[in-house]
Amino acid sequence: MKKNYLLSAAAAFLLAVTGCSDDIENGGNSGGEDDGGKVYMTVNVSTVSKGALTKAGGTPSNPNNDGAGWGEDGNGFLEEFDGANEGKVYDVNIFLVKYDGNTFDSNPLDFFNDDVNKSLEIAGQGWYESKTGVDPSGGGEPNHDSAGKVTMKVTMNEELTVDGCDYQVFTVVNAGYRIEGITTLGELRDRETLKDLWTGTNQVSKADHFIMSTHKMKGVDGIGKSLVHISVENTDETKPAATTVFVERMAARIDLGYAAVLETDKILESSPVKNKGSFKLTGYKVVNQWKGNSYVFKQVSPKADKNFGEGSSLADAMTGSYTKKGNDFKYLGDEVWSMTALNNPGGFYNYVLDPSISKKEVPTGEGNNPWAQFKDSYINYFNPENKDLNRVENMAKIPDANTEAFYKGLNDRIYYPVVYTKENTLDREAQVNGYSTGVIFESEFMPDGDNFKVSFYNQETGSIESVPLDDNKTFLLAVHKNGEGATVRSVYKDLPSVAACAFNLEEGSDPNLLKGLIKGWNEVTLPKFADVQKAINSMSDQNGFEIAFKKYLSDMIKGETNWTDGLKKRLCYFEFRIEQNEKDGGHLPDTYTDPNNFTPEQIGNLYQFYNVSLYKGGKSYYKFWIRHNDNGNDGMMGVMEFCIVRNNVYQLYVTGVRGLGDPLPYTPGKDTPDKPDETDDVTIDVTIYVKDWVKRTNKDIII
Repeated sequence: MKKNYLLSAAAAFLLAVTGCSDDIENGGNSGGEDDGGKVYMTVNVSTVSKGALTKAGGTPSNPNNDGAGWGEDGNGFLEEFDGANEGKVYDVNIFLVKYDGNTFDSNPLDFFNDDVNKSLEIAGQGWYESKTGVDPSGGGEPNHDSAGKVTMKVTMNEELTVDGCDYQVFTVVNAGYRIEGITTLGELRDRETLKDLWTGTNQVSKADHFIMSTHKMKGVDGIGKSLVHISVENTDETKPAATTVFVERMAARIDLGYAAVLETDKILESSPVKNKGSFKLTGYKVVNQWKGNSYVFKQVSPKADKNFGEGSSLADAMTGSYTKKGNDFKYLGDEVWSMTALNNPGGFYNYVLDPSISKKEVPTGEGNNPWAQFKDSYINYFNPENKDLNRVENMAKIPDANTEAFYKGLNDRIYYPVVYTKENTLDREAQVNGYSTGVIFESEFMPDGDNFKVSFYNQETGSIESVPLDDNKTFLLAVHKNGEGATVRSVYKDLPSVAACAFNLEEGSDPNLLKGLIKGWNEVTLPKFADVQKAINSMSDQNGFEIAFKKYLSDMIKGETNWTDGLKKRLCYFEFRIEQNEKDGGHLPDTYTDPNNFTPEQIGNLYQFYNVSLYKGGKSYYKFWIRHNDNGNDGMMGVMEFCIVRNNVYQLYVTGVRGLGDPLPYTPGKDTPDKPDETDDVTIDVTIYVKDWVKRTNKDIII
């Protein structure tokens, strides 16, 4: 949930079906109305605090030190970010429903779940607006009594009595308008909104007007019931009715932190960058931020009894039923995630529901394309149709403590709130790259001077040299079988160098041999044709580029025993490049192109069709899919493992790199929207905490 401040709103809410006038400002009431049937009401709206009144406790019910927190409590309580307007109140909608008790022997708010009550009429609806906003911080616990008190009138839709009646109070904060069209409890509890859940930008210093709605507070006696008793006495302005309501933000937040020096000890010995330089984070992009509909009031599914495998899908959960005891309810129910033993699927788990969770599915056959319907429902949609993903100039810069707001978390780690996002929940099998919210990190490899060298084909001398990178730091990487028969990952200065190194020529070979095979035979003395045949037959064929080049040359000399005019003209890399473009649609540049000038499309083609990675400016990219509940098994996708839930803060902390990432944020030939989030190729270490704001801890990210 959230950090809890309590806003004391002595609220006279217009509960009539008619709309409010537009002249409510700065906490005043609209004037000129008949005051008949109105009562006065003090409403303490609890939004955020730095005290103990928070839904997530300090000790989660299922602590998981090695991964994202479990269930409703996450990893416990995380305080409000100083200087933000995440809890500020600008307007309040209140709905009153007559309460005669509920049959569940639990929190009165569970009355929301009794189907016999769904046809109950809204007894009144209140709306209050403060143009300048009310800061609920300060004051004393539990209600922050001295802070932000405003007075409003409430118009009832039924006659008041001397003895009075109890009413259940349901609240929506910062909707921005008087919510219309709700006449029954059933309509209220299933209300959806497409509206943005905050105003301004995603920057924490500028975001404001966070929409919040009722939730059930745990461990708060009396004031946590969201009940109010109203009688004729409350028509006296000096004798207002009083209640406290607890609300939580419908938005979630993503915070980013990173080590000052990224660890490189987990880079494999076989990597060409092992002990050859360092890495720094330079940018990031949050992908798959949901912007579709959200439920106004939180909903959860019944419980499944399996976390992964058969019996753990949303459909399996929905075949169950709610016990309607404790917090096992659909509306305002708690998220349940209780594992009996690590790597054992048994236990109890439910899903947090969003309005589109059942529609987010993976393709089931030829022609089935579920992705298209969501192209306008996500910000930075992770899909090949979204060409903006590879516009790396639009990556957000990594925040810096000298210029950006930050706070200190566990072990004095510095975190920067970077983005707000909507709830995005998924069926277990739909937790794939095309739907799950994640972050693409950009890093820059900084070579250690001459310690890092690349292979370079010198066209003047016809030799292959080992040279340091130039100031642009651009280089290529591909798998290659060297002259000793070992498969290695090699780095190159440019594409002709990849072609030249494929031949693995012995030391002392005729330099004209390589000159001709790369540039052509017009200006060189022809070597023995047998030497050319041997060079081609012994070529490496470990990456797509080598395979295609070797096939082209092999097909040219097939059946030939000596030089021909055709071979003299076409048996070389330059002609191969032309032929590839004519046959395969231009996957290679038509002429020699400096790698620094490759476009994202050309870089993508190079990887997709030839398995060659081009790291422009030394930049590489790493996908990290944000975990909500970590089942501790990287080989099995679990219930609610990769989801975003309202009022949670996801803290990501990058500690190191495992090597070079991908050449593009969305790399054709590698990235697909239906790729499961649970894979073994994650190469970034991030720790995630989720705030209550609920706190959750993902494993340290090593990119």
